[in-house]
Amino acid sequence: MSVKDIYDEIKQIKADIDERAKHPYLIKFIDVPVIDEQKVLLLYCILSESKISSDKIKQLIIATMLIQMALDTHELVGINRIEEDHPYMKQRQLTVLGGDYYSGLYYYLLALIDDIPMLQALSIAIKEINEYKVAVYQRDQNNIGDFIESVAMIESLLVQKIAQYVGNKDMVELSKQLLLINKLNNEKSSYLSGGYSAFFDGIYTIQERTRGLSKNIARKQALILVDNQIITSIHYIESFLQNHSGTYRFLCEKIRSFITNIDIVMEKAVKEG
Repeated sequence: MSVKDIYDEIKQIKADIDERAKHPYLIKFIDVPVIDEQKVLLLYCILSESKISSDKIKQLIIATMLIQMALDTHELVGINRIEEDHPYMKQRQLTVLGGDYYSGLYYYLLALIDDIPMLQALSIAIKEINEYKVAVYQRDQNNIGDFIESVAMIESLLVQKIAQYVGNKDMVELSKQLLLINKLNNEKSSYLSGGYSAFFDGIYTIQERTRGLSKNIARKQALILVDNQIITSIHYIESFLQNHSGTYRFLCEKIRSFITNIDIVMEKAVKEG
């Protein structure tokens, strides 16, 4: 299959996900979660290397991205108690409904696929993701490394479980590192532009609690820690690309394009690599 054919197929899968996700009533009140292109790409490359049929690959990717949307949507629901007549109550209720709607579509599609072992693998991933989210929200970790590891697992467990299910060991760690870079880069961009970042807030909290650092010092060190993690992940990915460019040509091209655009980090990585 040519690169153009792969790109067209992924583009069609994204369009199918988008069409299913846009319920005409819900989109009047809540934003449809953005489709994570990197996850779609990783899932496509993982499943394409398996013996699964083309139609089933598409259904599995759509189902997995719908449950990802459900998880993302439910995360938007605030935990603070509000009164029934509060102006935000309707939006909160619809946000919960939106997450439930995506979950329903996910289970419906998996029922059509009739793959119980895959359903079990994804169910385990969902359970573990929610456990990691609780740990991240409560700042239970005793060091930054554990905190970043929890974030990495939240971002990548669905993809990792599918890679494990089809026996594609190469893609397990790659998915984790690539999706972690994407998350850290987005959080860093939000933070530097003056937006709120729950991720950076978590790092501050842990640094202040475990090391007794002042807030200003903790914030400066947070950026250094994030850059160092991105560099470490890039080194892993560069090694992967060198060893697998023949097998995953389309994926490698996309990954190189992505990491090349992380200008400041790539400059550091080249100097240290």
